[in-house]
Amino acid sequence: MTEKNVWQIFNDETPKVADAWMKLSEAINIEDVLDLRTLYLIKIGIYAVTRDPVALKYYVTEAFKAGVSKEEIQAAALLAWSTGVTVAELAIPLIQEVEESL
Repeated sequence: MTEKNVWQIFNDETPKVADAWMKLSEAINIEDVLDLRTLYLIKIGIYAVTRDPVALKYYVTEAFKAGVSKEEIQAAALLAWSTGVTVAELAIPLIQEVEESL
């Protein structure tokens, strides 16, 4: 049996809610003012701080695919340190894992 990730299970079990969430997520980037690189870097910073490894891994992977450098991804993940948030360092091993898997 193929192992499903959290998002796949959520999508399979509650497709209407998942679809609504995706539409909301797309609408938040009003008129697509943020390009994908910027959007991915912001989300990496957010998910590094909230310690959400599923979302962080997804956006790190998407950022690499979009041509974002490892250094840019690391900077986005660690930016919260300058505000006193001290959990962002947990993102560095995950970034390395994703980079090595691509």
